[in-house]
Amino acid sequence: MAKGPTMKFPEPNAERAMQVANYGMDSMREMTEQSLNQSKALFEGILTTTRKTVENIDQQAREIRERSMSLAAETLSNMFDFAHNIVHAREPQELLQLQSEFISRQAQAVAEQSKELGQSIVQGAKEVGRTTSQGIADASRRGSEAA
Repeated sequence: MAKGPTMKFPEPNAERAMQVANYGMDSMREMTEQSLNQSKALFEGILTTTRKTVENIDQQAREIRERSMSLAAETLSNMFDFAHNIVHAREPQELLQLQSEFISRQAQAVAEQSKELGQSIVQGAKEVGRTTSQGIADASRRGSEAA
């Protein structure tokens, strides 16, 4: 009986197959490393942005506390002034006048503090938005540069 041809791979084909496999692994390794570098740069940017945003929020909270304490101090001062004036009042009409002045001062103080506080909050919100937008843009740019 006749024998059919046997398949025998020559050595150069096996070597070529190994070269192709190694090339594929090297390509995958490079793409994975590039992806990791981009991800790291992006997350570092996000972390930096988060820190700046938290600092801005802390600054706003500090301003709110200071304004609140200032209003409390002004309120107490007005109350004690009112109390001292009442003690020295001689007629009922004078008591009504003192009470009217006290309420007017209090309303004015609250209105001024509220206005300043509102402006501060709006400015702070703008700053947080600006910081966040800039940080995200920077993080995205760094991620692209890491490519």
